[in-house]
Amino acid sequence: MRTLALFVLAGISAFSLWRLGDVERERYALILGMCRNQSTLGLDANCLETVEPRESRLWDIYYGLAQ
Repeated sequence: MRTLALFVLAGISAFSLWRLGDVERERYALILGMCRNQSTLGLDANCLETVEPRESRLWDIYYGLAQ
């Protein structure tokens, strides 16, 4: 039972870190203005899903945890 709980917690932690990296990547791209377009909102949602402003996802996770 303990082992199962550890695996579940490890999975939840990994998923949370992955999502934190996504959110930080999108936030940084918005700050840099990498996904602007001519729409009424002024940004491209499809661009935010694919843009890579930093070299690695690990940097995104690091900056997400540090700030």
